[in-house]
Amino acid sequence: MTYSRSKVFCDWLDVTCHPELSFIPTVEAFLAYHFFPVIFSADGRTGYKIGEGVLILECKRMWHRSSCSGSSVRELEAKGIFRDYVNILGSVGHNVTRLDAAVDLGIDAPGFLRKLEQAYPDDLFSFGRKALRVTRLYSARATDRALTGTWYAGHRSSARVTGRVYDKQAEAFEKRGELLPPTTRIELTFKKDYNCSLYDVLMPESLFYSHASPKLLDAPEGVYIPDWASRGLVPWVSEPKDYTLTLERFDYRVSSSPELLK
Repeated sequence: MTYSRSKVFCDWLDVTCHPELSFIPTVEAFLAYHFFPVIFSADGRTGYKIGEGVLILECKRMWHRSSCSGSSVRELEAKGIFRDYVNILGSVGHNVTRLDAAVDLGIDAPGFLRKLEQAYPDDLFSFGRKALRVTRLYSARATDRALTGTWYAGHRSSARVTGRVYDKQAEAFEKRGELLPPTTRIELTFKKDYNCSLYDVLMPESLFYSHASPKLLDAPEGVYIPDWASRGLVPWVSEPKDYTLTLERFDYRVSSSPELLK
């Protein structure tokens, strides 16, 4: 069967650092510079509205964290500033504590889910040596009553790598009333013990396919995908830009504000 396939993309990113050498002040300056609004602030947690998503900055005694949702990643990418954000995170010692890498397939999910069920009838799946329990959370799709939902490998487990395959079309309609063409999303979550790096955030193809192919999805035909190796020990060198909110920058924001142009 022929169907469209997206590039591998980052769909969630959590990065932590030590409080004594923290990226939090620079991230705050970056968000202020680009006029992303604060939507809540309490108990050491501050949330910023970025597109349809939220970026959360969290400060604890032993660590600081920046958590960027998939929708926020898309918005930063659309504005051409996601790499700038990543550079800030990499400007100090840091750990990637969660990285979601995903691919969207232009195929109706129920048929894809039935094939997964046939491939793993004992509800056990493994990315490596340890078997993960498969969990299926299905319901009748609102549009045509087809049985669909999410197929999980390692749902709510402590495994370093877990996966899920789900009906993105149904999810978008149920959560936001958004109408998408048939779309199946395959998403892998790499946790803190996996030693991912910011290179994997910006170039996740090798990381994704070395784990997903061929058990969940074959790598693209004609594309060589080398085995992924941890690059967490390779130094990330970056020098963040100056995000001082100058009067000139503020004046630009006011003069170009869509609210004032109405």
